Amino acid sequence: MMSFINVGIAFALLLGCAFLSYLQNQKLEKDMLLASVRALFQLALLGHILAWIFLHASAYLCLSAALIMTVNSAIHSTSRVKAKYPGLFLDNLLSTAVAIWPLAFIGSYLFEAKVWWQVEIFLPLVGMMLGNTLNGLSMGIDHFTHDVREKKEEVLSWIALGGTTQEATANLFRKSLKISLTPTINSMLSMGVVSIPGTMTGQILGGSTPIEAAKSQMILMLLITCGTYLGTFTGLVLSRKKLFNTMGQPCF
Repeated sequence: MMSFINVGIAFALLLGCAFLSYLQNQKLEKDMLLASVRALFQLALLGHILAWIFLHASAYLCLSAALIMTVNSAIHSTSRVKAKYPGLFLDNLLSTAVAIWPLAFIGSYLFEAKVWWQVEIFLPLVGMMLGNTLNGLSMGIDHFTHDVREKKEEVLSWIALGGTTQEATANLFRKSLKISLTPTINSMLSMGVVSIPGTMTGQILGGSTPIEAAKSQMILMLLITCGTYLGTFTGLVLSRKKLFNTMGQPCF
């Protein structure tokens, strides 16, 4: 069993990198140290919380934990959007829940959970999909709201000529959706060729066979991509409705 001494050795390596940054006057050491300390604290806390949840497993506890994670994801995705609008948090929360929760239930079945709320499977699935959807959703909405404001005159010209808000913002919508999915797609393109994915690596280190680990990574990769696409698409649709009224007039 791994001990915290092993973690300390890994942290010492990062301290070496931070010291090198300091010597080279790269001014990265502060960010590296703060981020690593925060991550270590959060992961240690998460480990203890999950251990307690696994010990007292129940459907109510599982759903409560997933709900808290979903709300936090919506809060973080909202904070990353620079051009905010009223109702953005609720839009992000709805988009995330609608995209992730059904996929998590399906994922529990695909990973052969004994019950749909088996916490050892359901919560890690929700967590991994939330992390990727958070990034895609925040990137997509941030670019979309920014572009709509930047090209306001062009959009209004479309509407003045009889176009709908969907038609007037179609190109901006597609561009934002593509930008949000690009990191996920690039990650898929390099899987198995350039890198061994994290989940597959973890399972192999945990004793699973490479074939079993690969199958698990395949399922997870596909679920994450679906979640990112559906969450971002829903979020963009909702944000477009908030940026214009029923008469096609801008609300920003």
